[in-house]
Amino acid sequence: MTDDTNPERGSSAGPVRLADLSWREANEHFRRDPRLLVPVGTLLQHGPHLPLSTDAVIVTRLAERLSQEYGVVLAPTLPYGVGSETEQAYAGSGCLRGKTLHRVLNELVENWEGQGVEEIYLLTAHGFGAHLQAIGTVVSARARIRAVDLHAVDLRAFLDTPHVEEHAGELETSLLLHLAPDLVHATLVRDAPVEEEELRRLLVGEEPVPLPGSPGVVGRPSRASADKGRRVFEYLVAFLGERVLENGGGEHGH
Repeated sequence: MTDDTNPERGSSAGPVRLADLSWREANEHFRRDPRLLVPVGTLLQHGPHLPLSTDAVIVTRLAERLSQEYGVVLAPTLPYGVGSETEQAYAGSGCLRGKTLHRVLNELVENWEGQGVEEIYLLTAHGFGAHLQAIGTVVSARARIRAVDLHAVDLRAFLDTPHVEEHAGELETSLLLHLAPDLVHATLVRDAPVEEEELRRLLVGEEPVPLPGSPGVVGRPSRASADKGRRVFEYLVAFLGERVLENGGGEHGH
């Protein structure tokens, strides 16, 4: 059996997966490093060219790298999040209510803090307002909670789109082309740009809600590339590692 509880940064052993540890191994690891990464995904439409798991793929892969490089234990990804009523009508989308997600996360946090976890990072790649609110208002009696929203990181320097308030657009499509190219249907990519005034109307939180009956895209996925996705991903790993894991939360931990 390999030792996946090695806390040294830069380990080649891979992520420290909580689900793969015995309770004794988990206890020992929490005694050495009482931190926990909790990715929160969605099962939500992302246009005809991206999978329903887009948010979950992005946040899971990011959390895996952070766990591997910083030795922080990684909890299994919560695959469901909060979505708009409009997007719930698309086949396959499975959404929770905000109060349900909030309660689930609060109960999990209560479990883990009772086992000695002192700092919990809730990572999400979904910017819908009610989803962010549910995560950002999780409370704890003893543990420090950090809600980390990837939309709070300025990524405009990597993209051709002048703004990143898109859905299934250049950013997400680029990341999937890098992380899971086999899940991207390149022949189905279609742009659905909107004017800035309309974009403001569609925004709910950090992310726009597609128009009812549309293919489910807001933005220009045709501008995406695997190279952009790689550069964005590596930047996110470095940025969150430095600002969140090394410096106790930084400006993008809430």
